Amino acid sequence: MSGNGWAGKAPCAGDLRFTPEETTAEAPTEPLVALLDICQGCPFRAQCIGLVLPRASLFDGVCGGRVWRNGQVLATCDDAQPSELRERGRRPMTHGTEAGARAHNRRGERACSLCREAGRLAQQARRARKRASGT
Repeated sequence: MSGNGWAGKAPCAGDLRFTPEETTAEAPTEPLVALLDICQGCPFRAQCIGLVLPRASLFDGVCGGRVWRNGQVLATCDDAQPSELRERGRRPMTHGTEAGARAHNRRGERACSLCREAGRLAQQARRARKRASGT
């Protein structure tokens, strides 16, 4: 599937419940490890990691069949494969820039408010330059 339309079809869609205290613990808590049961057999674990980029973003929580703390794996579901862990070359976005707005667009997602505003201002500037040049 292209984009992140798969997210609504994942077994965890709308079902992950944990508190910030659980995600910031040094060791995975029982409720977090229990959430890995939802990840068992999920066909979208690699895409999940590709969307969240847990290492690059220093993620805390459950993603791709693993419990993460500061971008490090603390626990893994039984059928998780090492090949799923690859964060496929997506660079972090520069939010609040026109390039950030384009990056959101390339990923098939709605741009954040900072990037939408930067894109709007850039478009406004292009139109002003075009009007000033008389074409």
